[in-house]
Amino acid sequence: MSKVIGFQTGIGFQRADQPAANGQPLHYTACGLDNIYLLNGFKREIVDGEEYVTIEDLDGLWKVIGLHLVTTRKVLAPKEIRFLRQHMDMTQAELGARLRVSDQTVARWEKDQCEKDGPADLMLRVLFLGSPPAQPEGNDMLRDLIKLLDELQERDEAKEKADVFEHEDKQWQDSERELELA
Repeated sequence: MSKVIGFQTGIGFQRADQPAANGQPLHYTACGLDNIYLLNGFKREIVDGEEYVTIEDLDGLWKVIGLHLVTTRKVLAPKEIRFLRQHMDMTQAELGARLRVSDQTVARWEKDQCEKDGPADLMLRVLFLGSPPAQPEGNDMLRDLIKLLDELQERDEAKEKADVFEHEDKQWQDSERELELA
């Protein structure tokens, strides 16, 4: 499924692979991904007889794409892994060291020659959220995640209680009532 992204501010300059007609979304492939479309924030120009596209706030666009990838994709595609790594300004060896895998493992992920395991996938997402290109939104998301994990930790350490559910308005839901286990 393709993602349509709208954005505004600053200026970046990219050659247009397939500029869209006026009023139509721009299929933006210069980021290395195949399924990115822009609704606005770009302008087509003719420079020395060639058509180019000016992208507003290129860093902001890449941040939005990265945040979208790490928060909405169930499985990151090889090109998406490469996109995230490049925008964190890391080599395959540097990312591999952070994830405790070899640079060759990262290369195989990016070439779709093997799959990432769950912990590596989660850590890649966390690394991106904590990286400078994802700020300040990335830190906000990490704080929310840490808060949720802390709440779960406190709940698990609390006195054992029953999980209570009730049926109201023709549907099941968590109950506010507490039952102590004997």
